[in-house]
Amino acid sequence: MVLLAGCAKPIVDETGPLNIQRVTVTTAPTVQSETEIGPRLQAAVSETIVGKDPSGKPSTVNIEIQNVTYKNAVLSALVGSANSLGTEVTIADLAGNPLKTLVVVQMQDAAINGIVGAAISLMQEKALVDQRLIEGYSVDLERKIYGPPGHVPAVKPQPAARPAKTSAMGSTPAAPPVAEPQVQAVPTS
Repeated sequence: MVLLAGCAKPIVDETGPLNIQRVTVTTAPTVQSETEIGPRLQAAVSETIVGKDPSGKPSTVNIEIQNVTYKNAVLSALVGSANSLGTEVTIADLAGNPLKTLVVVQMQDAAINGIVGAAISLMQEKALVDQRLIEGYSVDLERKIYGPPGHVPAVKPQPAARPAKTSAMGSTPAAPPVAEPQVQAVPTS
């Protein structure tokens, strides 16, 4: 699954360059994390993505934290378990019109399971797990939006429409200039 996620096109390839000006984070009431993960996620993501492309379309990012799970010893021993942070991300213009909505899940420690995985889950410090999830999430979200370092968006920003030239009267567009016909005298002899 990691390989497929790495092949996904960055969001700026669909929307054009983005100048993210604000990040908000809300947490679903059912989320139970060891730390106040919402404000910490907002600070980390803001530091990573706000103001990255000042020439892009002014926009905002809203992250809704939908779940936080910690590696479970029993599940790790039986079928596998992981620490995870699941969110829904909405990128919108400044008027609030959604440009893109996507689900972003950050997983940690999924590969180590069985007896060792169960032991890890029993000994892990959940506050440290939250910090690692936040750090990984911030980097992954930056890449999902902007692509790898040095990526140039496939969609270019649209130039602003130029106002129509007006005539001396000011209300109707001026007619395009018309070329005067050239007359040449032809010698007769």
